[in-house]
Amino acid sequence: MKIYIYNLFMALLAVTIVTSCTDEEGTEPGNDSTPIVTVYQYKASRPNNPDNDIILRFAANSKTTEAYYLVEQTVDKDAHIASMGKNAYIDYVVSNGIKVNDISGASNVDVVLTDLYGEYTITAVAVGKDSKTSTDITFSGLAWTDVVTGTYYFFNAEKLGISASNPTVLQVCTTDANLYRFKDVFGTGYHLKINLIDYKGSDTGGEYQFFRVPATDTPYIFGNYGTVNVRDIGYFQNNDAFVTEGGYESGMYSNYNCFIYVQYYVSAGNLGYDYDEFIAD
Repeated sequence: MKIYIYNLFMALLAVTIVTSCTDEEGTEPGNDSTPIVTVYQYKASRPNNPDNDIILRFAANSKTTEAYYLVEQTVDKDAHIASMGKNAYIDYVVSNGIKVNDISGASNVDVVLTDLYGEYTITAVAVGKDSKTSTDITFSGLAWTDVVTGTYYFFNAEKLGISASNPTVLQVCTTDANLYRFKDVFGTGYHLKINLIDYKGSDTGGEYQFFRVPATDTPYIFGNYGTVNVRDIGYFQNNDAFVTEGGYESGMYSNYNCFIYVQYYVSAGNLGYDYDEFIAD
């Protein structure tokens, strides 16, 4: 009985070892069987534009000798795949794409893509001795349509040392009817986004629809405390009810006039909260 148990244990151990080696192939250094490049995407920070710019990291394995990528609108890639097939598309990427410099064996390279408006697919191809493989990621670059011009009024202007108001354009996102922004309201490239939500209210100005104001950076600096940011009270308190039930709502009227209850703050703390206002022309 002891010999049987020992033999059974050794057999199971052998299966485990074989299985483990198979699982590790392609992931452990030196065990790769085919060339692979993995693409990671990261949000672009300033001076880039996170709405339309993206940071890509191409991570190649040890069997990769070269890597290429192609940036196409998703509808164009789908059309290419339909007409030529997946295998031919891999060759198409190598022939028409951009070679990733400094990829050779296990290596990483970062690339910044800019000015992407709409739905894009980025396809990467890893080339090895006898084979090619591909992978892809998608990115939705925001595009905007003007709704109305107007003037934005800051309640905290004196404390921030800025003008009491700025001319701006209220715009709506072409792919999301509930997403708006006040273009360049804090300065060139510094917009304020707002997201309409399914709550409505009314006051002496008429009926209005609630919206949220996610955390946004500005170009303003407050003393030695660094960058000034802005957000609604729900994000400030980490509790949506402050906006939907607590009386700290922001709203848009049918004529696009808006009242915007926001908090201005720095990393060290609060700079005040009250109503900003947008008055459409």
